[in-house]
Amino acid sequence: MSAAVLLFLARVLLLLLLYLFLYLVVRTLRQDLRRAVHNAASGPGLLPAPPAVEPAASSLGLELIDAGQAPLRPGQRYSLRDPLLIGRSARNDITLEDDWISAEHLRLRRLHGAWLAEDLGSTNGTRLNGRPLKGAARVRAGDVLDLGRITFKLVEQG
Repeated sequence: MSAAVLLFLARVLLLLLLYLFLYLVVRTLRQDLRRAVHNAASGPGLLPAPPAVEPAASSLGLELIDAGQAPLRPGQRYSLRDPLLIGRSARNDITLEDDWISAEHLRLRRLHGAWLAEDLGSTNGTRLNGRPLKGAARVRAGDVLDLGRITFKLVEQG
């Protein structure tokens, strides 16, 4: 083959690789955008505020059963608000000083009148009634949430 033909083939190959690269970049950006839109729709602060008259499910609270090594008192109660964030970071509504708790560990939120617990990708996970919590799950009075070494029970307030 002549040098001109080899040069032409090299240019075509380079052009194909460039188009492949651009295709992969655009596909990745579209996936990230879809994921961001999905997360924004289910995340805090971007949904309409709950109605002023709330169903009875809002009378739930959290009672600390076992504080692990955190400097908290068992029996301490926390009112639920929508959304309620729990974790090690000071940005959370309930801050837990425990090495087994992630910075943003758990979110409790309301959806259609029911409370949902959602693990936020914590390192050590969350257990609901002794079972690993995957995604979001409905919670009711009497349910037990284990976050690292700390245990909460959902209780009726009134």
